[in-house]
Amino acid sequence: MAKRPSWDELFMKIVLAVSERSACKYHKVASVFVDDDHRVVSIGYNGPSVGDYHCIEYGCAKIDGDPITGEIKRCRGAHSEINAIINSGDTQRLKNSTLYISTFPCYDCMKELNNLGIKRIVYLDEYLRVVEGMSGKEKNPELEAKELAIKRGIIFERFRFEKPEKSSKTNKKNSSKK
Repeated sequence: MAKRPSWDELFMKIVLAVSERSACKYHKVASVFVDDDHRVVSIGYNGPSVGDYHCIEYGCAKIDGDPITGEIKRCRGAHSEINAIINSGDTQRLKNSTLYISTFPCYDCMKELNNLGIKRIVYLDEYLRVVEGMSGKEKNPELEAKELAIKRGIIFERFRFEKPEKSSKTNKKNSSKK
């Protein structure tokens, strides 16, 4: 019999599916806000603002530069958290919610999440900011985001998918072949 996923596992699977919509070459990030009744309130993923160049098609502004001038510029992407906040339609619906996210929020997004009054963040990976003008492989951590979460009492926890256990039938078959 298949094991039912926990709420955290279910919402992290949704996060992973939504992150595939990301238009960023370096960060595939998605956010899912969930209320206390386990209802999805809003979803967002990272990508350029409406009508701007997509990094997958034109290159990263921080690494490859402007597609016309080649000049290194700031990131064109709106972060998944901000897009999910906009998609909520009413930010009051996000108060006391849990944010499921593929990458821990950057400091700028954490300030917004703090102001929203979220209570919990469940994430898969640590956030490392891509260094401008480099190859895209050089990245730096941002410690301020976690410092703010601790200061404001926002709970955060790193999620790990459980490895499926082998059934006893499989183990017996394998041991009899020795």
